[in-house]
Amino acid sequence: MISRTPDDRDLYEARLKLQRDEQSRLEAAEARGEARGEARGEARGEARGVLVGKIQTLQGILNESEQSTQELTTMTEQTLKSLLASLQNRLRSRG
Repeated sequence: MISRTPDDRDLYEARLKLQRDEQSRLEAAEARGEARGEARGEARGEARGVLVGKIQTLQGILNESEQSTQELTTMTEQTLKSLLASLQNRLRSRG
């Protein structure tokens, strides 16, 4: 039950405001964290897409059968980088 004196009522309202402000700060921090995570995920996805595109282009130039985008995107980033380096070396040694 809410206290009946004005001072008690003021303390009660101040405590409620503090709780609401804290909840608002937590929700804002969570939203910022989610936005950062989404941005990082998109950046990593774009970087993978660039690797996949380069690999497929080099496979085409070398007259090799191109691996599907789906197949390449299941590989780790390290595997993609190794495959790209291998294709680049083959292209350099060809010329």
